[in-house]
Amino acid sequence: MKKNAKKILPIIGLMVLSGALAACGEDDREPGVLSIMFYNGGYGDEWVKEIADAYAAESGNMVDYVADSTIASKVEAQLTSKNSEYDIFISHDLNWQSYANRGLLANLDDVYNGETIDGDKFMDRVLPNAAQLSYFKSDKDGEAHYYKVCLTQGAGGFVYNADLFKEHGWEVPTTYAELTSLCAEIAEANIIPFAWAGGGDTRDYYWDYPLYEWWAELDGLDNLKTWSELKGKDGTYANGFDNFDPDGKFKNFKQAYKMWYDLVGTHPEYSNENAQGATLDSAQYLFYSGQAAMIPYGQWAKHEIKKSQGNKEFNFEVRMMKTPRVNATSDYYNFMVGFGDSMIVAKNSPNIEIAKDFLKFMASKLACRTFVEKAQGPFLAFDYSDIDMSDLCAKDSYVDSMYKILTETKNFTLSSNSPIITGNSDIDIQPWIGNNRYYKSCMANPSENTPDLVFEKVYNYARDNWRGYCLNAEVE
Repeated sequence: MKKNAKKILPIIGLMVLSGALAACGEDDREPGVLSIMFYNGGYGDEWVKEIADAYAAESGNMVDYVADSTIASKVEAQLTSKNSEYDIFISHDLNWQSYANRGLLANLDDVYNGETIDGDKFMDRVLPNAAQLSYFKSDKDGEAHYYKVCLTQGAGGFVYNADLFKEHGWEVPTTYAELTSLCAEIAEANIIPFAWAGGGDTRDYYWDYPLYEWWAELDGLDNLKTWSELKGKDGTYANGFDNFDPDGKFKNFKQAYKMWYDLVGTHPEYSNENAQGATLDSAQYLFYSGQAAMIPYGQWAKHEIKKSQGNKEFNFEVRMMKTPRVNATSDYYNFMVGFGDSMIVAKNSPNIEIAKDFLKFMASKLACRTFVEKAQGPFLAFDYSDIDMSDLCAKDSYVDSMYKILTETKNFTLSSNSPIITGNSDIDIQPWIGNNRYYKSCMANPSENTPDLVFEKVYNYARDNWRGYCLNAEVE
């Protein structure tokens, strides 16, 4: 079944090639066709086709790909098989540090030490924090290597209907106080200030994004970085639950929750009816149809909401605002939600060198521009400072707003290679311990979910369960 890759360049979707691969069987898979599995979500799949097509034309290597919304549950079996059906896996929530610890991932040092097709050093193209987070010391050989490449940078906060703002003369808020006043004005106009989903395919965690940004402003990035190490006051992991003390290291996250509580939790008129039980589809429709002025979301908002409406274009200008600041004299902050998206290569892949070559191609200026255009707003986790984005920004207001956020704010991440995180699950530990968020429960019963009550529960949970987290991480 091996083909002449130099003569056959079209991108072949899984529906065409997967049957042939399956027929050959795991043991019979031959090298030469790069196979990619990626998460079927808000970025869509057009970017994969365009970039893979360009890579095939440049390299002469064939590329096969499949989008799968259940990728996270399938990676383990692929990596531990004799010969993975896929060479590259691209998704969020990939427990790549655990895979690296077990020797299941390809060492990507030569990718980081290599060059792109533009002649740039790959390392110079990667954002500093993204490179740092991808470097990991595995238990398998006791050496530190690069085991992943971050896919996107990311922004999270409030997406808004710019035409509705213009129509009513509403100014885009620059501070929390202005945001509070704006919500009152919007509600008075019989328009929903925020559409969000707490039920069904729950996305109440989208509220985390502005909260993280308020937390970063209140705490400072140095303190936030120290917090993410999850060590106690005595410098040990054993007492890392100290980080959840609402009167200590966690007081500013508690303050950020209080801001949400005062704005949203105690003002049900600022949200869609029964937001705590609303489905994502219903929240998306309220925003898409102009019934809601804003929607808390991540960088993938435009593409994902359009997809939910049958891929119909918005009939209004959609943008993401810089998250309004706590203090008017402070900098704007942006949570880089995309740093958790990973590109990894299977150690049992028969195409490791081709896979590495593709990752280097992803850092090219061509790939960077293509991703933004086809994913409709998100940016890859590479340096765009020397890439002319003016034409894309001019024709797409959402891309323009995203570009301004990434270049005019203080960008930060909460991603961490702390053993407490890598030995457990990042979504289970930081910053909502046990993955217990309180947005939905607060909307149902605000009096039982005040900041004081919530953060007493958070601290008690952290203290009572911390020993288990340490045992999982094999630290004291």
